[in-house]
Amino acid sequence: MLKDFVSNAAILIASFSIMGVLFKDMPIHTTSTRSTKLYWGLCFGVLGNILMAFSIQINSSTIADLRHLAIVIAATFGGFIPALLSAILIAAGRIILFGINESAVLGAIGALLTGLLCGGISKINTSRTLKAFLMNLISLVFVSIIFIIRIDNNDTLKNVLTMHYIISFIGGFLAYHFFVFVVNSYEAQNQLKHSLLKLKETEERFRLIAEYSSDMITMHNEHAEYKYISPAVKEIIHYEYPELLDKKMDLFIHPDDIHHTIEMFEKALEKGAANSTYRYRTKMGDYVWIESALKSVHFEEDGSRKVIIVSRNITDRKLTEQKLQEANELLNRLSYMDGLTGINNRRYFDEVLMKEWSNASTTHSPLTLIMFDIDYFKKYNDTYGHLTGDFCLQSIAQAINNQVAVNSDHTFCRYGGEEFALISPSTGIEKGMEIAKQLQDTIRLLEIPHISSDIADMITLSIGVASLVPSGSVMPQELIQMADEALYVSKTKGRNTISTTQLSMGGL
Repeated sequence: MLKDFVSNAAILIASFSIMGVLFKDMPIHTTSTRSTKLYWGLCFGVLGNILMAFSIQINSSTIADLRHLAIVIAATFGGFIPALLSAILIAAGRIILFGINESAVLGAIGALLTGLLCGGISKINTSRTLKAFLMNLISLVFVSIIFIIRIDNNDTLKNVLTMHYIISFIGGFLAYHFFVFVVNSYEAQNQLKHSLLKLKETEERFRLIAEYSSDMITMHNEHAEYKYISPAVKEIIHYEYPELLDKKMDLFIHPDDIHHTIEMFEKALEKGAANSTYRYRTKMGDYVWIESALKSVHFEEDGSRKVIIVSRNITDRKLTEQKLQEANELLNRLSYMDGLTGINNRRYFDEVLMKEWSNASTTHSPLTLIMFDIDYFKKYNDTYGHLTGDFCLQSIAQAINNQVAVNSDHTFCRYGGEEFALISPSTGIEKGMEIAKQLQDTIRLLEIPHISSDIADMITLSIGVASLVPSGSVMPQELIQMADEALYVSKTKGRNTISTTQLSMGGL
């Protein structure tokens, strides 16, 4: 009996393996297509008939088999359709193999009832293992009824049922778990096959994009070494593929851009993505501007991380931006420049005064404003002409601009007409007077003739100096007014003089 049982178990295992191979692309599930269920039902029916042919000899007059396990497995994994089809085939085989007799008819009826009930149990919402156990138990009930009908001796019946139950439970356990193994194995293989196909499609798509893209696509390991370079590398940076492979990216980057580029690479590894603009040394030895989008990719196969970089040459765009920036800077400078003298204009004066006023308010330091104009300049124009007058303004402006240029804190502007202004932060009234005297000396050294002047035979200056420590109660316009009043005093005192006005935080 043990030999027959081992043979039946071997038949089950071999059959399941063969069916798994035959239908590896058509796995059986309760949700499988009807055609798939019919194929599997047919195979389970054939298996049931084979198991009947290789029955187990329990005693000299009684045999048993594991045909019902074919129906149980069909119902457990495929549902009603394969269970019923396998039961029909087994019932038909029972009649064909053993002829029409009471035993064959009872066996056929038992197979059909087993198929119907197992198919019904397959619809119950419970675990697959529990359903398989219930199906096996139901089928044994039908077999038990047949044995009760056929065997009159109680002792024999008891022995037969005991042996049959043991065989069925052991066989059912082996059959169920081996079929689970077969199903899971082929599902895993199908999933692997599907994953490999998707990976292949992805690789082909990536390669197609990379090879025909005008952008340079590269892949780097965590050390920023090149692991893949698209063909566009030759057009963009003039290198061949082998010349970059396994080399670190920062070897080719401008020294001033290396730190920023490494930061962006590390950001891509940590955050997933980053963008970077930098200069790259081509094979020709010159540098081109490169704009790159970085994206990190995690490879589950080996746990490594790679960074995909899509780069393009933006040198022309950078040159255009640079020219545009230079043009904007030039326009900005021109907007603050006096057209005649080339020094700062009134607009620049207003903005700087506001800025220095704010700084002085914060630091509680004095702010000095020196305003001056050229004595009898209208007469100068009438005598020498306006062209000579313009040249005179230019000469005075440049001479004083050169003088104050040694002190970057001073701001010298043309205030209007022949009037000029000098802003001197952190300067008190005494220092302001010194600066004003230096201005007069500078102009005196120019020795610009002025025969129409009422006070000298050369160009002279009248100067007003105002100084205060800004506070919340005083506005910048008051400093201008103070300097203008001081200038007016210089003119009323006979010109070519320096007058002062000073205001502290407490008032005049």
